[in-house]
Amino acid sequence: MSFINKVKEIYHYRHMLFTLVKQDLQGRYKGSVFGFLWTLLNPLFMLLIYSVVFQFVFKSGIEHYSIYLFVSLMPWNAFNSMIGGGTTCASNNASILKKVYFPREVLPLSVIISNTIQYCFSLVITIIAILISGIGLSFNALLLPLIILIQVTFAFGLILMLSAANVYVRDVQYMMNPIMMIWMYASPILYNIAMVPEKFLSIYKLNPMVSILQGYQAILYHKTLPDFTSLGITFAISIALCVIGWLVFNKLQKRFAEEV
Repeated sequence: MSFINKVKEIYHYRHMLFTLVKQDLQGRYKGSVFGFLWTLLNPLFMLLIYSVVFQFVFKSGIEHYSIYLFVSLMPWNAFNSMIGGGTTCASNNASILKKVYFPREVLPLSVIISNTIQYCFSLVITIIAILISGIGLSFNALLLPLIILIQVTFAFGLILMLSAANVYVRDVQYMMNPIMMIWMYASPILYNIAMVPEKFLSIYKLNPMVSILQGYQAILYHKTLPDFTSLGITFAISIALCVIGWLVFNKLQKRFAEEV
């Protein structure tokens, strides 16, 4: 099936996609008193903890470190959730895969959309915190959808491959936990990229999440324009990853029902 026909097919099953996204968002806080309100409360509590810890306990050379950390950590958490949920999205839906036909790409796509929505809600707290801190916002913040798009594209390409591989080899989902932990420390979240030794910088920047996180930091924390060159390269890599991921997923998904 061609890519255009696949897109048309996914659009035809858009109601199923909407249902899966809705179930995922509602299921996260099922049975809780505050329900979906936790989408705002969780980042708020996290910000309060960071502000207290890094203002009174641990001192950092980075000004407004709690805000810097929050700006970097929120998109990383969203990315981490995308990869975690996306890797198991096919293997965890064995009952649906065996009973109903639908374009299998709907499963990883639903993970991407639900986590993006979740992140957009956390952005409300992020922006309020930035304004209260005195850092303020500039018109560069309007570039936020562009950074999110690049991150989502990169994550989707990875998820297509990981979710398909995990159906055949379940070790993939267990491997991703330590990989994501290492990946986090190999990204400018807890520290500034200026702290990376010059001799390792060229290798360090091969990590696509470096340019993405620096994009968030530029427009929200530094109030400057992001590095469009590095973002452009990352976006090109993300598109290539999506193409490769789709080819891999399309080949492996033929036996999903038998393998799950």
